[in-house]
Amino acid sequence: MSRIDSTGSTPVSIDTSPDTGPTPAPSRTKAPHTPASTARNEVRAYDGPPARTPQGPAPKSTPAASGPTVSAGELAASGGRVRQASSSEVPEQVYDAIRSNLKRDFQDWAVTDCDVKAVHTVLGTLQPGVYRAALERMERDGLLGTYTKEMDASARHAFLEQAESKGLLQRKKGDAPAGPLGYPAVPDFFRDDAKLPASMRDAVNQHDIQVGVDFHRAYSAYLDRYAEAVGAAKSLPELQALGLPKEARLEDSGLHTGQKDRASEGYLKAWRQGIGQPESLNRTYQLIRAKQLTLEGERPTGIQVHGKAEFSHEALNASRELQLDTRGRVELKDAVGLAVKAGPLEVEETLDSAGKAKQGAKVNLGFIKLSTNSEGDVKVGLGVGKAAEVYVELNPAKAEFGGGVSSELDLKVLKLAVETGFNMKGLTSDRVKESFDKNHQGIFDSPPKPGPTTK
Repeated sequence: MSRIDSTGSTPVSIDTSPDTGPTPAPSRTKAPHTPASTARNEVRAYDGPPARTPQGPAPKSTPAASGPTVSAGELAASGGRVRQASSSEVPEQVYDAIRSNLKRDFQDWAVTDCDVKAVHTVLGTLQPGVYRAALERMERDGLLGTYTKEMDASARHAFLEQAESKGLLQRKKGDAPAGPLGYPAVPDFFRDDAKLPASMRDAVNQHDIQVGVDFHRAYSAYLDRYAEAVGAAKSLPELQALGLPKEARLEDSGLHTGQKDRASEGYLKAWRQGIGQPESLNRTYQLIRAKQLTLEGERPTGIQVHGKAEFSHEALNASRELQLDTRGRVELKDAVGLAVKAGPLEVEETLDSAGKAKQGAKVNLGFIKLSTNSEGDVKVGLGVGKAAEVYVELNPAKAEFGGGVSSELDLKVLKLAVETGFNMKGLTSDRVKESFDKNHQGIFDSPPKPGPTTK
């Protein structure tokens, strides 16, 4: 039977055999001294019945200190079952240090950054098995949730890297950046796992969302740099050397390891919603196309506003026009010319500052004015007073349409005309055909390989 020893006492064996006669005289041999118990109310494992008078070889006795020991209070709390010691058990002094930094009461009501750092340092000293046991125990006690919620982004990243080094987490590797314009590297993500404590899974998902948001932000900066490079291109070869703009794509595959559960589906959904969508490439492609048309000597699509002032004296005239389009491009044009008038008909020829000549004709019918020129512009003006008119202008070949207001002021020696208006540029019929032509070669397409020659 088990022996219950008090401190400083010597275990006494109790002989339960029936009484067969007078008790023999005690032996003069001095019994060996049994070491005193080291704990009060100590309960030792049962090590057989009390020793009797040796008959033959004496059996090997179990040392008094062998076997698990537990206090009476701990035995009562465990329902009479003796708990075996584990190599992954968290040392109490270590757990007390963790708990003291994460507790909240009236005197210490906040968990500070210093507390988070102290817990991180304590956890870093643990072996992998003990580390996992510590986090699981913290989760049961509600301390792990407090710990992760009080972390900033950098502290959370350090905690997850620590857990990875202890073998709890796995990482989904990203890619290295590519290209001279600094396309951002696809980042690393930590993998969610159903076997992790819930608070750690929350921390993994929060970190992965933040990493995804940061990547999309860096991608927008990359598109801005690309747009600046497009605007700075001076020739088609420079524009071609930029290459196609890269698309941003973050896949959710590989963000979870092991068997999925209901929580993992929720984490993946929260991750997709949290990172949002990257900036579209539509604006970038529009800038590339506009720059290509400009370098080829054409006007890009969009809306353009302008203001024009024209001075004329007899047959001589001069004009200055300021143009501003929706892409922020500003252009100033000067032109001089000669005009010959015969009744309601006026014919003129002008030469602009770029050296381009243009011929035109006007017909003034009083309340209505018609004009056309060698570039295909057709203009109709309606008088709304003695000095003002509204007009519309159309060029079917260039897919341009516009309108505005103009006025004239006759100063006898000098005639002054002022015009303000807008102009919209669409796709020409040739450009529309290119959009549906599968064999059309774009600016970034490689030239087709020559086919076999026939003799």
